[in-house]
Amino acid sequence: MKKLNGTIDIIELRQKLDLMNEKIISGLKTRSKYSCNLKTFDETFAEKKSWILYRLKKEQDIDAEFGRFLYSDQVPFIYSKKQLAKPKIKHKVISKGVEPLKIDLSKDILEVYKKVLSELCCKGDNEQTYGETTKLDVENILEINERILGLGEQVAYFKMHQDLTLLDLSSKEKIKAKLLDPKRETEVIEKTLSLAQKYGIPNTTAVREFTKSIIDLTTSAEIEFILKAQKNGFGKALKSKTNGF
Repeated sequence: MKKLNGTIDIIELRQKLDLMNEKIISGLKTRSKYSCNLKTFDETFAEKKSWILYRLKKEQDIDAEFGRFLYSDQVPFIYSKKQLAKPKIKHKVISKGVEPLKIDLSKDILEVYKKVLSELCCKGDNEQTYGETTKLDVENILEINERILGLGEQVAYFKMHQDLTLLDLSSKEKIKAKLLDPKRETEVIEKTLSLAQKYGIPNTTAVREFTKSIIDLTTSAEIEFILKAQKNGFGKALKSKTNGF
């Protein structure tokens, strides 16, 4: 995704965003065929973990073994990298000079996700489908997490290259004001609503609010990434490199 000068290809980045949004909306459509089953988020399944937490651990353990979380734009959900299985790959992962984000948006993501479930799915719980909905929920949650944190890092990386003044701002409010792009936000929301129509999701209001929440959380991740870049010297190095051209 990076160009020869080290910047990120914004066209490819937006294509990736579109693909991830489609996977998320498609996942919500599949999930909407079942009951809410919100008890799976709290009810114990095994090893003192809920249905959701147990499956999250198992699936991310497999990802960890294959080296997924060695990359800075891959952030595990709820569990830390130390809590997951050790990677079995031997090749060296090349860093782009930025430490991985240490930001926990899991509570916010779960809140947003459970809210949209309650608006798209049949009310109540059906224990006969707990296994299936847990599988779908974990897939959706991990996709949303990557869209927010993984993509958020890449977007922030691009924006810092485009506007070095972001590296001089210490206030989250001022950084957010710089990052906000109402036109682009509207475009993303409208594309998502088109996807909802494509997959036959009737509650467009719920999809709109869900998308806005995802955008807000992505912005939060971008802000944290930029503040971290300022502290670890990456921003200074970027300025020096840019001024050298």
